Amino acid sequence: MYKKIKTALVNFAVSHYIMCLFIAAGIFLGALPFLSGIDQDFSAKTWFRAEDSNIQTLELFEKTFGSDEVATLVIEADEDVFNPRTMKIIKDLTESLWQAPEVIRVQSITNFYWTRAIDDEILTEEFLLEDELDNQQYLDNKRTDALNHRVIPNYLVSKNTKSAVIYAYIAHNPDKQPDYANITRGMKEIAKKYQEEPGIKFHFMGQPPLSSRFQKVSFDDLFTMSPLLMLLVILYLIFCFRTFIGVAIPTLIIILSLVTTAALLGVFGLTINSLTFVLPSVLIAISIADSVHIMATFYDEFSKTGDKVHACRFALSKNLWPIALTTFSTMIGFFSLTTSEIKPVAELGLLAGIGTMLALVFSYLTVIPLLMIFNNEKSHKNLNSKMLPEISVRKYLSFIERNRIIIIVTSFFTTALFVYLAILCEIDSNPYKYFDAKDPITKGNTYLIENYGGVFGPEVIIDSGEEGGIKSPDFLYKVEAFQKWLSDQSYVNNSVSIINILKEMNQSLNQGKKEFYSIPKNKELVAQELFLYTMSLPAGMDLNNRMDLAQSKLRLSILWSLQSSKDSLLAVKSYEEKAKELGLNITTTGKPILFHRMNSYVVFTFFTSIALALFIITIIMILIFKNVKLGLLSIIPNFVPIIFGAGLLKILDKPIDIGCAIVASVTLGIAVDDTIHFLTHYNTLKKLGVSRFEAMVKVFTTTGLALIVTTVILVSCFGLFMFASLMPNINFGILCALVLSIALICDLVLLPAIIFCYKD
Repeated sequence: MYKKIKTALVNFAVSHYIMCLFIAAGIFLGALPFLSGIDQDFSAKTWFRAEDSNIQTLELFEKTFGSDEVATLVIEADEDVFNPRTMKIIKDLTESLWQAPEVIRVQSITNFYWTRAIDDEILTEEFLLEDELDNQQYLDNKRTDALNHRVIPNYLVSKNTKSAVIYAYIAHNPDKQPDYANITRGMKEIAKKYQEEPGIKFHFMGQPPLSSRFQKVSFDDLFTMSPLLMLLVILYLIFCFRTFIGVAIPTLIIILSLVTTAALLGVFGLTINSLTFVLPSVLIAISIADSVHIMATFYDEFSKTGDKVHACRFALSKNLWPIALTTFSTMIGFFSLTTSEIKPVAELGLLAGIGTMLALVFSYLTVIPLLMIFNNEKSHKNLNSKMLPEISVRKYLSFIERNRIIIIVTSFFTTALFVYLAILCEIDSNPYKYFDAKDPITKGNTYLIENYGGVFGPEVIIDSGEEGGIKSPDFLYKVEAFQKWLSDQSYVNNSVSIINILKEMNQSLNQGKKEFYSIPKNKELVAQELFLYTMSLPAGMDLNNRMDLAQSKLRLSILWSLQSSKDSLLAVKSYEEKAKELGLNITTTGKPILFHRMNSYVVFTFFTSIALALFIITIIMILIFKNVKLGLLSIIPNFVPIIFGAGLLKILDKPIDIGCAIVASVTLGIAVDDTIHFLTHYNTLKKLGVSRFEAMVKVFTTTGLALIVTTVILVSCFGLFMFASLMPNINFGILCALVLSIALICDLVLLPAIIFCYKD
């Protein structure tokens, strides 16, 4: 049955090559309309499925309090900011940022409201009066007031008063993600008129600038690396085939595969995200492999016989089954990622899996038909015999056979060592370390940590359990104790809630006496103070972002210096236990914590995807070769490199992040390709009665070069990621390159050594 299908496919490609080209063109042209209207999504939510509990909690928070997304404009000054020139700049920027795209609220030192008592009068007014901004003596006094205030230091101004922060809060739109690039452009345009002011620098931080930077850097990497990859591939093809058609055909297949796979985004309604940019490089590397194997065999046979039709038929007949198997195994590696709870990873697995299949389809429909059309009589000599002469292969294999036990034992103990190192690896990520040290995001983040101790952190919903419950003094005492405990933690810079407002109001209502900076003693007084404060505020500055309309829940914002997922999640666990101890019902959410909570999903992705891929590929190999030993044998040289890769992370002192987590499935699916080509050819020769050693010689001299060339191309393609800008992409590329290099070594050294241990 299998032989009949293979013969029919070979005959169709050779006899009906014009029809094959029309079919390929039809698939390509049919995909083009789906390229229009593909959206982008670089928000924190894009990493999670819609039904994920973390997303549902965040959406409930946004529905109740509005979006937690805030863009911050950090003003770094050479001198004290409490001077007329700088304060007027901050005032103007604060007012102008209300006009920035999607901004619903702006907060800074120049529109901060405070409550105080003057004689018998209670005043809730702007901390800085506009009419007094030219008065240096007034500003000097205000500096003292600011530093003595319980909220302002390291929130609105730094404690050294050489810096100020303006917070621009983004409007919540449940039907549409914010346009981060547009928001950031708008902010920069507003700040542009002060860019040349002497002694003043700006840092644009927060979720919008961070996501916008991710978007820009991702596109920059794509437009820089893709041409480099194509150039590298072309150079390899020139070296291998030395003919125009030998370069043009694989290049055409890459283009067809990339464009058609990109169209799948439109077909499935998927969006472009940070991980999508890995796809072109992966597909370039994979798309070329099938065509190189077919064309290498074609040129080998054509150089011997000079018969183009025979060479085409032979090349396709010899490689059709192996490339179909390798495509299937690679697809399994990618499709195993679709089990991930991290949405972009699952989408990447789906697109890459289908893209791999499309590469096979286009290789079948175009390689042989184009070779049939074009005259190849002046093709180069057989590169296999030139690059891998038989005499050298025999010497090499004799060495492997003599030292097979040493090779296997050494491999076993080395692998055991790397298993131990792999176990010691940690799961961690820090989005601010994804960028180069010279990147403006990195510089801004460093400045914030050094001068403020951090101005971002988790959002905490504290539920009183009843309508109007947040006005209960007993409830507020617990929240106060919780905030006090938070302030004692070394990593917490500040925490913001209505507690500070109520205590300030209560003090003002009691002639400003310090002993009355406390929670009011009854529910009615709490309600009155909240009402008095709210009535004094201008439009857009109310407390709706701090408590819900039913007054049953309040919002507590924690500003801290923690940025790694490991440290952040440990801190969340610690304060959630403290809240429980105090009898508070709290829920932690917010975009930063949403990102950190991917850690558990990274672990799940790493283990489930590799286990699934390993299991399915092993079963398939056993069924294909109809031999349990040979099936299991095909997995050994491909699983060992993954262990080495994980161990190398520990040696390099790098944590496992999202880029590293997908390496195992990607490389397992790709690396097994060489093993399949190797063992398929070997198994065929053994069935023909060829001795073990002679079969190995034949495999090396006829298939060896193609294996080496395709691996070199793959390693080079992934290795180019070291020139990327985003650290997860760099880690992904380098790790893939190392694992695939080790996989080739295993195929050329460990696999023959194991085979030589079997009886002939």
